[in-house]
Amino acid sequence: MRTTVSAALVALAASAALAGAPQQRVRETVDSVSAIVNDARLQGSGNERERRDRVARVMHESFDFPAMAQDSLGTHWASLTPDQRDRFLGGSDTTYGAESVDGERATVKTTLLRKGGDQLPVDYRLIADHGAWKISDVIVDGVSLAGNFRSQFTKTIQDSSYDALVQRIEKKLAEDQ
Repeated sequence: MRTTVSAALVALAASAALAGAPQQRVRETVDSVSAIVNDARLQGSGNERERRDRVARVMHESFDFPAMAQDSLGTHWASLTPDQRDRFLGGSDTTYGAESVDGERATVKTTLLRKGGDQLPVDYRLIADHGAWKISDVIVDGVSLAGNFRSQFTKTIQDSSYDALVQRIEKKLAEDQ
């Protein structure tokens, strides 16, 4: 199940990959970000801005943010004016706040500062995995991505069964290929 859920989460997160074979695009994105984060020349707090800028460039090249915004708002997107859509999509800058580490768990607090002055808190939860920090959850304005999946998975298991959940995920993965 862990592999199936992991595959589903990666597939959902990577569905906005750009040109080229989808799996190759995801690999290139992940490899590029990993190379930046692990680059010995970019280590240390003095290079934080450079690391962040390089990662941001990779992300902007790899993700279709307008499509993600439209999908995120669902049916509400159609009722927005072009100005409202532009404001929702408008450029943003990330400020990095407190970092807390408790053994093999950590939280990094950030805030997206959007055009027009809106602020959106985005916290990243990480776990240590064989000496490397990996993001295990993203909390946007108090809403946990992992918690959201957990709620949906629990409902499916309660309404049907665990096997039905796995079949549903596998079907979705097959459709996305």
